[in-house]
Amino acid sequence: MKEKRHILPALFLVFVLLLSGCNSGGDRVERFAEAAPDSGENIAIPGYEKLSFEAGKTAQAVNLKNPAENACTFVLTLSLTDGETLWTGKALSPGEAFTRITLTRVLDAGDYPATLHYDCYTIEDNRPLNGAEIQLTLEVK
Repeated sequence: MKEKRHILPALFLVFVLLLSGCNSGGDRVERFAEAAPDSGENIAIPGYEKLSFEAGKTAQAVNLKNPAENACTFVLTLSLTDGETLWTGKALSPGEAFTRITLTRVLDAGDYPATLHYDCYTIEDNRPLNGAEIQLTLEVK
């Protein structure tokens, strides 16, 4: 009987975690990249299938973060797949997030294929580590 008591709180926690991941301005998917070739250390890369933006505005609300468990900084760049850079952030330490960004230009309503590029660096000496590119859709309304 004790096992059943522990199942409900665990299911509730999983449900809450799933909801919090979906309330981030896009569909969040956790991915991992190896920090350096053959290092055995991973970097948690928050990926998104889509980000929702407002049409006709450069200021956008987002939730782009560097997970607290990482031992590196991120520099994020959001680009359209044609290569046009829409935004580049400053170094983001573990546990920090960008909640507002300013695009280089306004976007009209529509869906845009885009890439969120992660450059990763060591905290100690800013040495480059492996990064990642996440393909996503900008949903502009």
